[in-house]
Amino acid sequence: MNIEKQKAFVLHVIFIAFILGIGYIIIKYLLPLLMPFIIGLVIAVLFRRIIDYIEKKTRIKRSFVSIIILIIFYGVLVLILSMIGARVFTFLKDVFGQLPDLYRNTIEPALEDIANNFMEQFPDIRPYIEEFILNISDTIFSFVKNASSTVIATITGLAGKLPSLLIKLIFTIVSSFFFTIDYYKISDFLIRQFKGERRKMVLRLKDNGIGTIAKFIKAYSAIISITFLELSVGFWILRIPNPFLFGAMIAVIDVLPILGTGAVLIPWAIIALILGNTKIGIGMFILYIVITAVRQAIEPKIVGQQIGLHPIITLILMYVGAQLMGVLGLLLLPVIATIIKTLNDEGTIHLFI
Repeated sequence: MNIEKQKAFVLHVIFIAFILGIGYIIIKYLLPLLMPFIIGLVIAVLFRRIIDYIEKKTRIKRSFVSIIILIIFYGVLVLILSMIGARVFTFLKDVFGQLPDLYRNTIEPALEDIANNFMEQFPDIRPYIEEFILNISDTIFSFVKNASSTVIATITGLAGKLPSLLIKLIFTIVSSFFFTIDYYKISDFLIRQFKGERRKMVLRLKDNGIGTIAKFIKAYSAIISITFLELSVGFWILRIPNPFLFGAMIAVIDVLPILGTGAVLIPWAIIALILGNTKIGIGMFILYIVITAVRQAIEPKIVGQQIGLHPIITLILMYVGAQLMGVLGLLLLPVIATIIKTLNDEGTIHLFI
């Protein structure tokens, strides 16, 4: 009897590992390939209720309402992106392009002044200070030069990828129109391919998936809002110009695990200290520590509460997802785990007790 249970357990583990392997391959390779259509479907789902409401109240055909709503949506989106995007790219290109000159004209003289003051007060350690300044100057200059060339190359590379991005954008827009206009026809066709209990499972999977994604968006909206508030207050205290604008930009960057607030605040603090602005430098470091501590404390709890997982499980899934699949895995793995847990709790599947 024990041997039969062990065999069943091993087969169960192999089955789960096989499903997870297939899921990994789909998310890692197939999902990015179909991303324009997935985004189009997401847009259709987002606007489904408002289109249904307008169609019901006005008695206008769904196709016409869908086209008007999407034209307004894409028009507003293009307007916002054109206003913000061009300024941001130009600002980044100008700032990073001027970094080497900023180093030579400002940072290097400041380091030399600091070194001269030390050598005047402690003449016995003059050789060590000269060697230290030489090494740190070379290091900082190399970093500044590499950062400048990397950012400029990235911006230039993005410009070179515009044709490919344009093709993806066109397919995304066209697919969103088709998905939105024929949302119920497409969903009904897909559901008809399943019978009996499988159909019920697919419907539950759809409802749980949409609900979980909505909760996930809600959770990260709350995190972004908290980070934005912290940054705006911090910048306002430090008398940084346009505190709310900078707070909004860095709050969005903070969602990305590869970057985070440290990608902006730490270099800002270092440059401020080198230039002799101690208040800004120390203030940025303190602001970074506060934001990081708050983010690490609230993120697993807020996300876990929204999607129904324990904070430590949410944290593990987010970390593993980020390691395996980057930003996409960070978002998707907790969502998939929540859907599986919900289906298991409802009795639709039986993976664990």
